[in-house]
Amino acid sequence: MLMTARTGRENIFVRKAFYRFFLPSLFSCLGLAIGGLADCVFVGNVIGPVGLSAISIGQPVYMLFNTISYSLSIGGSIRYATALSEGKPEEGNRIFANVLRADLFTNILLCLLGQIFLPQVLTFLGAGTPGTEVWENCEALVRTQLLLVPVMFCQGPFYYFVNSDNNPKLAAAALVTSNTIDIVFNYVFVVVLKMGVAGSVYSTGLGAAVMILLSLTHFFRKKGCLRFTWPRFDSTAVVQSFRTGFATSVQYVYQFITILVCNRLLMGISGELGVAVFGIVFNVALVAASVYDAISMALQPMVSTFHGECNKSNIRCTLRQAFQVAVIMSVVVIAILMVIPQWVCFAFGLRTAEELAMGSVAVRIYALCVLPSGINMVMTYYYQTLEKEFASYLFFTLRSFVFFLAFSLILSRGGADLFWWTYPCAEAATLLVMILYNRKKGSWTYLDEDDSQVYSAFLDSRSADLGAVEQDVSAYLERMNASPAQAYFATITVEEVCGAILNNAFAEDDGYIQLTIVPHDDGTVTIHVRDSARRFNPFEMNTDEISLEEGTGLDAIGVKMIKRKAREFFYRRYAGFNTLVVRV
Repeated sequence: MLMTARTGRENIFVRKAFYRFFLPSLFSCLGLAIGGLADCVFVGNVIGPVGLSAISIGQPVYMLFNTISYSLSIGGSIRYATALSEGKPEEGNRIFANVLRADLFTNILLCLLGQIFLPQVLTFLGAGTPGTEVWENCEALVRTQLLLVPVMFCQGPFYYFVNSDNNPKLAAAALVTSNTIDIVFNYVFVVVLKMGVAGSVYSTGLGAAVMILLSLTHFFRKKGCLRFTWPRFDSTAVVQSFRTGFATSVQYVYQFITILVCNRLLMGISGELGVAVFGIVFNVALVAASVYDAISMALQPMVSTFHGECNKSNIRCTLRQAFQVAVIMSVVVIAILMVIPQWVCFAFGLRTAEELAMGSVAVRIYALCVLPSGINMVMTYYYQTLEKEFASYLFFTLRSFVFFLAFSLILSRGGADLFWWTYPCAEAATLLVMILYNRKKGSWTYLDEDDSQVYSAFLDSRSADLGAVEQDVSAYLERMNASPAQAYFATITVEEVCGAILNNAFAEDDGYIQLTIVPHDDGTVTIHVRDSARRFNPFEMNTDEISLEEGTGLDAIGVKMIKRKAREFFYRRYAGFNTLVVRV
């Protein structure tokens, strides 16, 4: 591996791309979490602990549909990003179409079954005796959830695929708008119109519908590669997407089970108040988790892209950037929860001294798990993106199910105050296992430290020596046993493409080019070129301006030849940079 013109700014692509994805994702994830939190705040203040208990008891239904929708959406979007990095937009659109259809069909089917067997569902959830206040609130909540499921959970594919299609700003804007509508109409439906717990669900459904409509503008503008198509249904694509995304979404399955168990444990320990406080802690945890979700949503498309390029250096830099942001955000969250826990509980409608005392203890104890939780979540998302499915499943399972369930069953015997230690104990135990597991494997990143099979160069437009790079590329391909013809054409490709970028793309003599060359077992070589210039596609250079006599348009001659001789070529504007893929 060679780095040319080392400037100390080799990771400029990583830093800029990370924040370009992270900041919109942070606003959207926080907005989504706050939207769910608003349900509890308004219901808690209008109905009281009984309403909070109903939301907590009905939460597993929401988790079930989350599991299906987000497994397909997250897994499909990861595969979509990988397809684009390989220059296969048609394959990416095929994945999107199959994921969307599978998600819609499954949601509608389960919705119908839930409506038919609603009494049995409520009994299973632990809603108590029919006719009681808790039962009636739970029935209204679950029935409305089932009615709006097709809308609420079809927003997932649109959000994640639009985000992966180089439009995180639109994805974030759509989700923030959706959550704003959810919060506003939560107040209207629950507080003004007195629609009870059902009103909080109607507001969520309305926000989801708006989010889908806004996401559709991405398709009409045709700025990215994402298109509506109707390919033959491919169950393999659906299964693969679900399997890839399930490592993240399996947490909803585990939450489904653990919430059921914890609701029953706390109802026996401290009644409706214990269940209500558990609902508060759960929603606070969702807000904290949304920060790490945002970090992971920035990490995933970047790692997918760099993984497709075999660019291990950029993968490591992305992971370091994610950890730095996770630590900073953790400190902020911990400080808030430790300093003002009473105000947090008061916002959810707790008023008496007993209610505030139990809630404050629970919130402060939960704050202790925020940092280890962030580390566990970021690493699990990272392993998922690298398709290290066993590691991803292992840590998700330990964190969200095995340790959480075990500690809740054990600690609940000591009363409610001891029960809240379930959160920090589960996170600390998971982190310990992760440390021991990775020590045994010999790596945290699961990246081969030997980068000799991949060529990498970083060029500063102010001092780039393209001739030296060409010599290095030629020597590298010779070491990789490439044929003379292939080595010659690859070298010419680097010369012409990079030369065209240096000569035409930079408005000022200040920019960067990252070059990565990857050999394949089939004898082909893929050349990845990323630059920080203005939007510029060398393959669209105007050949009509070519004049040998006047010496104009000469760059287009070489690029035209590459287009004719290359096996495939692909360009896209991604994360604020130009990205080209040429396969020779």
